[in-house]
Amino acid sequence: MAACLSCLLRKFIPLSRPPRILRSLRRLLIGLLLLAIVPTGGNARTGWRTHALVVNSLGGALSAAQDKAFFRPFAAQMGVGILRYVWDGDPQPRSGHAGRAWTVALMEDSTARAACMQGFLLRLGGAPGSADACGVPAMREGIALVWDRGRIPVAPHWSDFWNVVRYPGKRGLRRDPRSTLEIALMADGVAPADVYAVLGTPEGVARAFRKLSQLRPYIEWWTSPAESARIIGNGSVLMTSAAGGEVMAAATGQRDVGLQWEQSLDDGLSWGVAPDLDRAARDRARSLLHFMAQPEQVARFASLYHAHGDVGSAQPLLMDAAFWHEHLPDLSKRFADWLAAP
Repeated sequence: MAACLSCLLRKFIPLSRPPRILRSLRRLLIGLLLLAIVPTGGNARTGWRTHALVVNSLGGALSAAQDKAFFRPFAAQMGVGILRYVWDGDPQPRSGHAGRAWTVALMEDSTARAACMQGFLLRLGGAPGSADACGVPAMREGIALVWDRGRIPVAPHWSDFWNVVRYPGKRGLRRDPRSTLEIALMADGVAPADVYAVLGTPEGVARAFRKLSQLRPYIEWWTSPAESARIIGNGSVLMTSAAGGEVMAAATGQRDVGLQWEQSLDDGLSWGVAPDLDRAARDRARSLLHFMAQPEQVARFASLYHAHGDVGSAQPLLMDAAFWHEHLPDLSKRFADWLAAP
């Protein structure tokens, strides 16, 4: 199998492509090989002209870049309509406008695992009862510390994020335990390499929430990548955790903001396929996923959406999808209880 994958990669990926694009495309092609969908007959193109493909994505600059790099060219080439909707990342992707059934949805890898195990996604491979191959890898998003350079001239760190005496002002964090608890531990002195080992213990969880409690009165919560960029761009916060690609896309013409990539997080995103699609809809989904894997489309998207910017020598913390698949239910409840506490 490995030998066959290598042959495919040599055929479809020019060696001159940048390493990040190579890695993303390799993962996407492997996922596509696991997508066992029976092709339709010769009349499929006729059906494609009358049945739109519904895509759930995350909105903001990310969706705009996907539209230019993937959806519009695919629709023009294949003669199939693309209806794009913004969804909230819930493990059960909802239908589009007027109850129209969705086909594919972009989500965090940890969400894809949970959704697949609950039967909300088509299983693309792996052993029965496992969370393997529950999505087709799409990209990786950088979550960085973003700050107002007009008020703080030197790049801060997560420890500075908590220093409201020296740097008074609001802080932005994601209203979700994912990324937020990792950041709290790093701000408390835990090395990135040790974050998940610490967070996997009751003592580590308590430590993360104690750290969050210190900052509670100053936190402005965000719930989408686009919102993370908006609250720093409009001056609502002095510093925030934020999706790097959204911040870089929104930076032109707005407040002077900086991105600190040291101790940033690197989150995987995948395309999930709806279960119980009919044969034609599954074939349309397969065709779109294959189209998005082509080198020219991958390169076009990378030129439009800069998820990591110039990270230099910084080594981001890879968010552990397996950890969150196991611990997300309990930590989400603990997080909700903490939010509700006086």
